[in-house]
Amino acid sequence: MKICFICVGQVKKAGVGEAASEYLKRIKRYAPVEVAEVKDEPATPKTPREEVLRSEGRRVLTKLSPGDFVVVLSDTGRQMTSSQLAKFMQGLLNSGRKRLVFIVGGAYGLHNDVYDASDELLSLSPMTLPHDLARLVLYEQVYRAFTILGNEPYSH
Repeated sequence: MKICFICVGQVKKAGVGEAASEYLKRIKRYAPVEVAEVKDEPATPKTPREEVLRSEGRRVLTKLSPGDFVVVLSDTGRQMTSSQLAKFMQGLLNSGRKRLVFIVGGAYGLHNDVYDASDELLSLSPMTLPHDLARLVLYEQVYRAFTILGNEPYSH
């Protein structure tokens, strides 16, 4: 099963980008990985937030394929321990799905249409995280899940 990360915008902080690249490289040891970055909409005081979300949401939805299992990051989503995420992913790996897609929103989050297209909402924290940091934490947790499934020493 391919792991796909669809993210609004690019990682702008160099240190975060380096760490994110490292975790993506590590994930590739376990599964094919794809990262699709969609353009973030420039937000100005004159641009309604809903318009920004709708434009970004359309771009995100074009990256989905039939049969994808879609997990959207949301502060209102289900919280899981690292072990629970590993079990969740194992279930999907065993299900025959072709792609597990994680979606990370931009500065304003995601449009309701993206939430409606999801199969699962996942919360990394009840706190709001900058989207760059959310990506890094997600990548690390997906890597950790694979090490848990492989009974490897990375995860305690």
